Amino acid sequence: MEANDLERLTQRISKLESFNRRLSRIVIVLLVVVASAALMAQRPATKTPQRKKPAPPAAPKIVEAEQFVLKNGGGRVLATLGMTDGGPMLRLVGPTGADRAVLGLDQAGTPRLALLRADGSQPLTVALNADGVPRVEVSAPDKSKALLTIGGEGPGIGLVDPAGIARLALDLKADGPAVTLAGKGRTALAALTATEAGPSLALSDPDGHQRITMIVISQQAVFGIRDAKGDVRVGLEVKAENPALGLYGPNGKALFVKP
Repeated sequence: MEANDLERLTQRISKLESFNRRLSRIVIVLLVVVASAALMAQRPATKTPQRKKPAPPAAPKIVEAEQFVLKNGGGRVLATLGMTDGGPMLRLVGPTGADRAVLGLDQAGTPRLALLRADGSQPLTVALNADGVPRVEVSAPDKSKALLTIGGEGPGIGLVDPAGIARLALDLKADGPAVTLAGKGRTALAALTATEAGPSLALSDPDGHQRITMIVISQQAVFGIRDAKGDVRVGLEVKAENPALGLYGPNGKALFVKP
């Protein structure tokens, strides 16, 4: 073997050893990668913790203010709740800006509900008086009204003229119903009652003096005509089917009696 051949062989052996070393390194790296992958596959996957949404702020349990105003999207006032000189008041406002319903308390704590027309008049009001008696008023445009009250003695209905004078009253009391008709001077002109004993009718003059009375009781009917002083001038009585008629003078002296 010549020297040149020996040198070439030595170079080839060196190259082969260098290749073997690189191949060993590559094999070792591949083994590390495969082992790491197997180890990661055996570990349970961990979830990335999610941030909790912050809880909304708690709504206040008590809201304090002197007035609340409710408006629509256009800024028009629809209702208000606030204090007045008399007490708290809730107002419902119509499209024209006028109050259409009002609920409030006066200084004595008496509640009152009013339904209003567009012109501000009150066709319907519901209230309690100081004694706790409910009162309902239904008013006409001319200010005449009908009243409904329910007290300790029973319900009552009244018709009031535009001047505020009660012209007709219907009361249901413990002993029976009663109807009263009054004149413009507030004087009762006619009164009709019906009790367990029987009905009675009284007609009065404008001065309030009873001039005609009629009473019907068990097995007896009485009719009387009085003068302005209240003295009976004519009396008619039917008792046990036997009539009696009497005529009397101004001094109460009998002028005619039959039988």
